[in-house]
Amino acid sequence: MSGRASAGRVAGKVALVTGAARGVGRACALRLAEEGADLVLLDIGVVSRVETVPESLATAGELDRTATEARALGRGVVSRLVDVRDGDALGAAVRAGVAALGSLDIAVPAAGVRSRGTAWEMPEAQWRTMIDINLTGVWQTAKAVAPVMVAQGSGSIVFIGSALAHRAVAGYAHMAAAKHGVAGLVSAFALELLDFGVRANSVDPGPLGPPGPSAADVANAVLFLASDESRHITGTATVVDRGSRWA
Repeated sequence: MSGRASAGRVAGKVALVTGAARGVGRACALRLAEEGADLVLLDIGVVSRVETVPESLATAGELDRTATEARALGRGVVSRLVDVRDGDALGAAVRAGVAALGSLDIAVPAAGVRSRGTAWEMPEAQWRTMIDINLTGVWQTAKAVAPVMVAQGSGSIVFIGSALAHRAVAGYAHMAAAKHGVAGLVSAFALELLDFGVRANSVDPGPLGPPGPSAADVANAVLFLASDESRHITGTATVVDRGSRWA
């Protein structure tokens, strides 16, 4: 458990965040920690590239940095290197987090990758990597946390979707398809978990950076949906895009 008592909008809760080493995942983890949550932090933690993904992925050192900053806030932290495509590893991480921190109240499946290619020219491997990580990995995460939340009769899963689920952008057909799938998962989990006191919503960012939203803006929306302030909200999508979907 955490080293000292805390106050905040999610005080006393435990949050699992995937993709916690960088970007939106890191911002969400630290925002939840600022408001009192202990954390289970997961990321892939590799230096090498995943096939068809042009950017290098987060390193173990970056995940350690998130964990160190959360501990400096007085939070309890369990940190694991996990590929969200590996359901068994996700399950083991959930069990380790519950054993160490006592519960699992919030989940933020934020892990994801980006790549670009036209829909009709894209190699199959590029399509499969996107779907495997940005959709199947999200399902694997929600699947791993749901039984714990059902057993305790409460919980909030805040999926990280995308404005691409509301408006396609040329060059991102595979990502739009994945994020439309995430929207479907939100609806399905919200419906199926409703009677167990577990909520499911999404925060759907537009392109990050000026003049649009920042990772901090996304994290603030996640915090609201993770907290008891939104206790009667489930099955919704909160679009954080400064209106760009209408532009």
